[in-house]
Amino acid sequence: ALPQMHVTKSINERGNEVEIVEICLSEDETSNAKFKHESHDSDEDHDNEELKELKGARSSEKMPTSKEAFKKSPFYVIPSVLNMNDVLHPDASKRICGVFKGELVYKRSDVVKALRSKKWLYEGRKVKESELGKPVKMVKARKKPSTKGFKALETYGISEDAQEEMLRSIKNDERDDGDNEMDSLYGIWQTVPWTPRYVGPNDPIPTNEHKNIELALLNPGLIHIELPQISKIARKLGVPYAPCMLGFEGHGGNRAPTIRGIVVHTHNETLLREAYIEFESHLVEMEREARRKDILKRWKRLVVGVLTQDRLDREYG
Repeated sequence: ALPQMHVTKSINERGNEVEIVEICLSEDETSNAKFKHESHDSDEDHDNEELKELKGARSSEKMPTSKEAFKKSPFYVIPSVLNMNDVLHPDASKRICGVFKGELVYKRSDVVKALRSKKWLYEGRKVKESELGKPVKMVKARKKPSTKGFKALETYGISEDAQEEMLRSIKNDERDDGDNEMDSLYGIWQTVPWTPRYVGPNDPIPTNEHKNIELALLNPGLIHIELPQISKIARKLGVPYAPCMLGFEGHGGNRAPTIRGIVVHTHNETLLREAYIEFESHLVEMEREARRKDILKRWKRLVVGVLTQDRLDREYG
């Protein structure tokens, strides 16, 4: 049986009369849903109670009558009130709740986040190559602030070269000029699980164009060591390393990278930590010797001053 539709008239916050179309489940669908809930085991009674409470709240929640109400509604949403990174799941059309001023009303639970391809790497996922030219949404790219010195990262050494090259070619085709750059956003259904490639003991350490590695995208086979002057020790021992970028600090155009510690191959960690202990003990000994020399120098100055004063008293006193 087809779902039943009810058209009701209501007055919105501005005093205008609007028509709201509500779609109700048919008796067969309601009975099937009821049968499925009754077939659960006794261990899921608690979950069933919460589900019933949620459904009860949803059924008692009236359809919003204004866009502002749709923005705040926890159950209903229309496409025009979605945030920049929000999109509707492809299956959302199967659960349409009604129509509001010519816009279809969807469930809030069908709203998901869409991210840029590089952002998905931080989530442990990668956009499928077949989906790179099919973004679910296009948004205006954030204008990059003109900064002196360090600039925002453009590419990452650990990402796959083929995907980066394909992304660049797609973006070049989509841009009409430099002032109207657009970002392609992708949904989670367009991605697959991803991890950075393994770096072997004899493999070079992959870095980005700024010769550092982001900690959030650290390759298996590498490790981050954060100790004072550890880069100096690695350089003296001839151990290959790269600076590690922990993230960015600041707000807006004043953001600056935070680089602390180094990244080395896992098999070099023990060597560097042992060398650091020796270096630290040697540093303490050097500081102790410098302090001893400083004390002797001060005593010498004091004794010379006393002797000079005594000589002057004897000669001219």
